[in-house]
Amino acid sequence: MTTGLSASIRLPVRFAFIDGSDFRKQLMGAVGGDVRHLTLDLSDTEFMDSAGLGMLLVALKESSSRSVSLVLHRPKDDVKKLLHLTRSDERFHITY
Repeated sequence: MTTGLSASIRLPVRFAFIDGSDFRKQLMGAVGGDVRHLTLDLSDTEFMDSAGLGMLLVALKESSSRSVSLVLHRPKDDVKKLLHLTRSDERFHITY
């Protein structure tokens, strides 16, 4: 969803390699144009594999290169653990 200068992408319950193509399309659509703030909504995401984490890092790189702020919103416990174990929680702005 894109509104004005903000956009949001709701990630699926299982965020894995198979979701890469669709996510990349949504990401490129969201960070294009006048968007200055992107939220990745993780509130439904119960599982994320290493490919899913890699896609979050791609989103961070793409948004940063376009001066778009990126927020991970409401990660569930297992996703929070993955972010913490990989120290990715230090790279992202996370809201709860």
